[in-house]
Amino acid sequence: MLSAEDSVSFSGKSYKSDAPDGRFSVQAHQEKGWRKFDVEIIELGPNKTVLTFDPEARYIGAVWSADSKLVAIEQNRTTHDSAVSVFSIGKEAAKRVLLPKDCNYEDESAAVFESSTRQHAKVADSQSFHMTIAAFQIEKWIDSDTLVLCASGRGWWGGDVAGDKDRRFMADYKLTLHFAADGTSSLQKIALNKYDEL
Repeated sequence: MLSAEDSVSFSGKSYKSDAPDGRFSVQAHQEKGWRKFDVEIIELGPNKTVLTFDPEARYIGAVWSADSKLVAIEQNRTTHDSAVSVFSIGKEAAKRVLLPKDCNYEDESAAVFESSTRQHAKVADSQSFHMTIAAFQIEKWIDSDTLVLCASGRGWWGGDVAGDKDRRFMADYKLTLHFAADGTSSLQKIALNKYDEL
């Protein structure tokens, strides 16, 4: 993992994570100010930038697949808020791979987490499920096309009778994602790791 500090005293500092095959590198350069750094994917041979983006994050982490064809970049935005983006690396190009619905920060939906949570908590179908996922983090690449992410958040079960008190909880999950050769991704497995009612 690589990180970029969110302090102005670290301005001008550079970070990098090279692909296993040595052809590409994820590089971040700290600029002056809060969350001010650019992230680039660079082809090292010709020293050519193939992708640039601004994650608006305090820290980032880059983890490459073993075959160097995919790179997952974690972006920590606040103490309890992080997201993951995955990029496909091709000949002289890099492009973002859309993560499955409900498995990325932009969706802001938690429907995929309901079944395993409801089953564990033994909650009746009549109680509504509400959840806000606060963090997606990289755990590891299992192989060249399978990535494991951790997700955590807070939620509550809505009462089915007027006046019922909501049951609030915190939960952690493991998501196993598969990346196909055609550039698509899919959720292969979801597991509830931890569930605590508040």
